[in-house]
Amino acid sequence: MPGRFAGLVRKGRLLAPFVFLAGVLSAGNSPAACRPPGPVEQATVARHYDGDTLRLADDRRVRLLGIDTPEMNYRKGTPQPLAQRALRRMQTLLPRGGPVRLARDRQAQDRYGRLLAHAYTPSGVSVEETLLREGLAVSFIMRPNVALADCLLAAERQARLARRGVWALPDYQPQAAGKVPADGRYRVMRGQVTSALRSGNWVLLKLDQRVQLRIARADWAGFVPADHLAWRGRDVIARGKIQSRNGTAHLRVWHPAQIEWSN
Repeated sequence: MPGRFAGLVRKGRLLAPFVFLAGVLSAGNSPAACRPPGPVEQATVARHYDGDTLRLADDRRVRLLGIDTPEMNYRKGTPQPLAQRALRRMQTLLPRGGPVRLARDRQAQDRYGRLLAHAYTPSGVSVEETLLREGLAVSFIMRPNVALADCLLAAERQARLARRGVWALPDYQPQAAGKVPADGRYRVMRGQVTSALRSGNWVLLKLDQRVQLRIARADWAGFVPADHLAWRGRDVIARGKIQSRNGTAHLRVWHPAQIEWSN
């Protein structure tokens, strides 16, 4: 077991890392873990953009909740590794012209006007859970849309442990924080928290004096330990898309599952 997750928001309450891990493992063994969290709407698929975005026959665009698939890069280069495979899998699960079952979480739309929803096949198979379990997506859990966080993280962990799909690629293996490029791509990095501070609405943790982890104060409520100063000196593994901000490499952390303690 490579490490311990930092915690998880479950029904608005915090779980310690070892409790979270037990929940992940038990959820991963449940075939019905990712049931719709609310009422289901049936629609018709008109087009697929990539593994996590599609358009409906009524012209609405849908962004699947809880996952992020490799980018197709239609306007800026070649597809990222396994992007086309994720797209094809989405097309198999939800064929063009066929039905899709959609279930909302807490937010109806994102800032781009896309409908936010969990997607299911006509037989009730969770599209997000399937892509995560097959290693064709990574988890992307953002408050307040956390209704299926447990089961989606469990599906991802199964793929990670099995080195399935993206988790067999070099970029998804832990690399030293000082060597990770800030190129906007998904990376897994290992480092020591060399500084921890609060600045305005943010908690800022720096790894190996180079990569800054940015956590909104509103999201920090789900992290354990809650005292940001207690993170100093800890060896951690962090996951996400590394960007460059004012000349500094940074990673926006949305959920405690993006950081785990390294043994």
